[in-house]
Amino acid sequence: MALFNLLPPLDIASLILFCALWFGYGPAARWIGRGMAINNGLHSVRVLWMRSMLQRDNRIVDAGLIGHVVHSASFFASTSLIAIGALLGVLTGLDRLQPAIDGLSMVAPVSRAFLEIKFLLPMAVLVHGLFKLTWSLRQLNYTVALIGAAPPATDAPRDAMAEAIGGVLSSAIITFNDGIRSYYFAIVGLTWLAGPGWLAGASIWLVALLLHRQLGSEVSRRFRRARALVEAAHGADNRPPQA
Repeated sequence: MALFNLLPPLDIASLILFCALWFGYGPAARWIGRGMAINNGLHSVRVLWMRSMLQRDNRIVDAGLIGHVVHSASFFASTSLIAIGALLGVLTGLDRLQPAIDGLSMVAPVSRAFLEIKFLLPMAVLVHGLFKLTWSLRQLNYTVALIGAAPPATDAPRDAMAEAIGGVLSSAIITFNDGIRSYYFAIVGLTWLAGPGWLAGASIWLVALLLHRQLGSEVSRRFRRARALVEAAHGADNRPPQA
């Protein structure tokens, strides 16, 4: 309640909208874009990848592809720590920075406590993203172990095993995507410094941009075509279910 007493009504409304879009985008995008969004369609592709992997005696290529994602998740997790540290540094030197920030703001100067809250928002987003990225790393390690332990296809039920391993990999990548998205929302969170209208407008613009990339962009249409061709090559009767 003390927080709501400190913030003006417009700032409270924009903050609520930001949090709703931040937490709601992932589930909403998976529901709205079921069967159409790039991220949703990748689950079936990963299952087909695991089927192909089970048929190969040499799985160096598969390990290399997983390793690339592991390195990416590690890089972004490390970068998140650096960004969080930078924001902490800004908070400690806020007395010197506040006059410059007030000059850039589109609204009347605010109190130091209010300004701290504005910087704590992108920091909270980055901390949340850091936890997502580290959890993604753990899941990718589980996937690597499953790939390494997978027996030849002739010694195991290929379809069931491919679906199971592909499901673990999809879960890891979905978590990784959530962590990457924290960078976008952290940048949008910084627009609050210019005023509540900027925060609300930037939040809506970001979600519209992300949905366009997943559903209406040129690459999304090309991906759906390529996915259909890949599934057809593996056999129309053996297509894995959508996520």
